[in-house]
Amino acid sequence: MSNSAPGMSVHSLGTGGGPIVSSSRAGTSTVVTVDGAAYVIDCGMGSIRNYRSSCAWSELRGIFLTHHHSDHVYDLGSFLVTGWQVPGESFSRPIQVFGPGQPPRVPALDREHAAQVDARTAGRAMTGTVEMVDALLDRVFASDICIRMADEGREEPHRWVTAHDIEIPSSVPADPVEARHPAMEPFEIYRDELVTVTAILVDHRLCFPAYAFRIDSAYGSVVVSGDTAYSENCIRLARGADLLLHEVMDLEAILATFPDGPTRDGIEIHLRESHTSFDEVGKVAQAAGVGQLVLHHIVPNTPGAADLQKMQAGAAKDFSGPVHVAEDNDHFTISSTPRTVAPREDAEVMA
Repeated sequence: MSNSAPGMSVHSLGTGGGPIVSSSRAGTSTVVTVDGAAYVIDCGMGSIRNYRSSCAWSELRGIFLTHHHSDHVYDLGSFLVTGWQVPGESFSRPIQVFGPGQPPRVPALDREHAAQVDARTAGRAMTGTVEMVDALLDRVFASDICIRMADEGREEPHRWVTAHDIEIPSSVPADPVEARHPAMEPFEIYRDELVTVTAILVDHRLCFPAYAFRIDSAYGSVVVSGDTAYSENCIRLARGADLLLHEVMDLEAILATFPDGPTRDGIEIHLRESHTSFDEVGKVAQAAGVGQLVLHHIVPNTPGAADLQKMQAGAAKDFSGPVHVAEDNDHFTISSTPRTVAPREDAEVMA
């Protein structure tokens, strides 16, 4: 399916949160389309199928990863390989992939915790987005790619996929232990003739770097929070945006799906300090002055476990604009009429 109509719109490819297999929602993923060009934010489990019900491979220009938790990258390899020179189903230009770079060490809460983390993760290291994409193309799918190049005459896939580690500005005192989400201003990471994409660090506990993204076009603006607790940085990024897609969680409901025990106790701390409750998310939207709020990355993602009406009502209590709870394949129109001058005529990548 092609979405070549003029204007800016948002399609929810996956609205579930967490690394679980859900029969009701695909993993978190969103595509923003502008005049027939598609920009994907996160690639959750099952989202690739919903992408093809909304957009054509020829429309895809960029993929933006908020962070490297598995539920946000499960389908990344599928996005990169499936659109690579399949007759009638191919990328029309090289795809730009942006995401976190490799942190200098495994994140920790403080210096004392860092020593415990080092002992627990000894021999392991995190990775950057460039290394992740290279591993997918050169190792995970290496046999498939070599055979198709030999048997079908396809070109080198790196000609069609270019990855970028997002560089945090040197003026920002970010650190995986001391300052995982310091107060900062949004910074530009990508620009073409249709959109400008900016990023900011958000508060996802030990997940560093973790970003929220904003896409601005001549038709308006969309912000995707990524995974985050209540974040002043996210508010700063979202100021005046037409639409904010924000993650949402009901802590009591998700804990009710887990058996008692030390694992449950550990994940409770992670959930409480990493995500935004349904009774806080409206405050984010109101403080940012956005046009409308869309709740996605729904936690819990077990069928029937989330009270969606309660989530919507909790958000609406503090936000004066429209509140929607997204389902997979929902569509939100920003505008079909240009309001401003497009970013610029030539394409530019900031990495």
